[in-house]
Amino acid sequence: MKAVLWLTFALLALLWTGGAALLAGLTDWAAGVLGSGAAVDWAKTAAQWPVPGWIALWVDPEAVRFVQEAALWALGALGTLADGLPVAGQLVGWLVPLLWLGWGLGIVVLLGLTAGLHWWLSRGAQGSGGPGGPGGRVTPGGWARRST
Repeated sequence: MKAVLWLTFALLALLWTGGAALLAGLTDWAAGVLGSGAAVDWAKTAAQWPVPGWIALWVDPEAVRFVQEAALWALGALGTLADGLPVAGQLVGWLVPLLWLGWGLGIVVLLGLTAGLHWWLSRGAQGSGGPGGPGGRVTPGGWARRST
């Protein structure tokens, strides 16, 4: 049982680490995009894409065009935002160390939980006197025996 516990810990730690690395990479990439100012250009390009024909099965094409026009209007209204994007990129860049700090705290919690369960399993097997509980061994028919 303890081996399964530690294998589960290893699997969860691996998933936690992979997720943190992926999120840190995406955050670092987003900080670079925001810092270079390319985000506004990408948003303008995406807002001008033609609406595919198959989208009419799920969404009204006019509604998609309306959203695109609203995005273009918002980008025009927020033209001063482009000047603040490098600062935003620097601020987003500070999230990467915070993400790794959160990863470390998560690993410590996971390790503590696993160690606690390991201790509990060890204590349960030795401290209770075996499978019979505090009284010791279970005898055949021990549950069925009645005192008279």
